[in-house]
Amino acid sequence: MRALIVDDSAAARAQARVALDEAAAGLGHDFDVEEASGGVEALRVLASAEVDLLLVDLHMPGVHGLEVLSFWARRGGRQNRRAVVISTQVSPRDRDKALEHGRVSFIEKPITIDALSVVVAAVVEGQGGGAP
Repeated sequence: MRALIVDDSAAARAQARVALDEAAAGLGHDFDVEEASGGVEALRVLASAEVDLLLVDLHMPGVHGLEVLSFWARRGGRQNRRAVVISTQVSPRDRDKALEHGRVSFIEKPITIDALSVVVAAVVEGQGGGAP
């Protein structure tokens, strides 16, 4: 399963990578993980590769996380793709916009590796997504 972590914070990307590793170990899955340090870089990755699991911060300089999510959704691809929005705050408007793009789960910063690992595992197993 290919995953893309998009966050302008290197520390947040590292934390998400550890959470993916923990979730993978618990599920018996392997993740092929790529990172993007912002929306522009994420759009480049998404334009050239199929991504099954997108972990994206909303509030980044340049290209907003909702734009990344929208681009990912328009590209189509595998039917069972999932996204996790990781952000300091998710307004009701942003939540509604994100949900327009398919199966999306939400977790607010600050996060713990354990909490993100649980969300990722639920999403991968098809139990996450939609409004909490």
